[in-house]
Amino acid sequence: MTIKAIIFDMDGVLIDSEPVWKQAGIDVFNAEGIPVTYDDMLALTGIPSLGIVKAVYEKYQSSPVPVAEMAQRLNDHAISLILAQKPLIDGVQETLQKLTALSYKLAVASASPRMLLEEITQSCGIVQYFSYLSSATELSHNKPHPAVWLHAAEMLGVEATECIGIEDSVVGMVSVKAASMKCIVVPGVLGSDDPRWALADIKLATLREIDETVIGKLDSI
Repeated sequence: MTIKAIIFDMDGVLIDSEPVWKQAGIDVFNAEGIPVTYDDMLALTGIPSLGIVKAVYEKYQSSPVPVAEMAQRLNDHAISLILAQKPLIDGVQETLQKLTALSYKLAVASASPRMLLEEITQSCGIVQYFSYLSSATELSHNKPHPAVWLHAAEMLGVEATECIGIEDSVVGMVSVKAASMKCIVVPGVLGSDDPRWALADIKLATLREIDETVIGKLDSI
């Protein structure tokens, strides 16, 4: 099956937002008297906001604010921090230019809200590379369910088996594989030695390593 499209997670793949999300979590939970730590947030890497709130409430046996409202607070605070910092990961621009020149269809498939996807791609000057921005918050299921990847493929007009999904988290990797896509992982905060990365088809150190040779290897799998 020929690869026709490449679909990117956003947080931790296109933008270095994972540290920002962790700080946002610490800020909003601490403000309500829940002593969330960096390690708590690290353990929840890749989990959507609703899942983060539920996990924190369960761990600390405290729920001062309704789950949906707290998740919205977390989203809003993280978005404001990300838009202020614009933490585009090194090598993203050249990678997107290279893949566009090779005529691949590109999309984003993220657990983050559409407002964040639109604003960060616009503010970082990369929105023109993507044919579609797929937000799992608009679908019936979020990651690790494959819905957000399958929706992106549908909107690009390609089969899931003709796509590569690029992720930096274990949760995201599982969702890519569940969508029957080839998976490239660029490990983030968990580090490259985590044995769970074995589920991916290819593990890279940086986005810059993605080229025709790497894509060709995935085509032959």
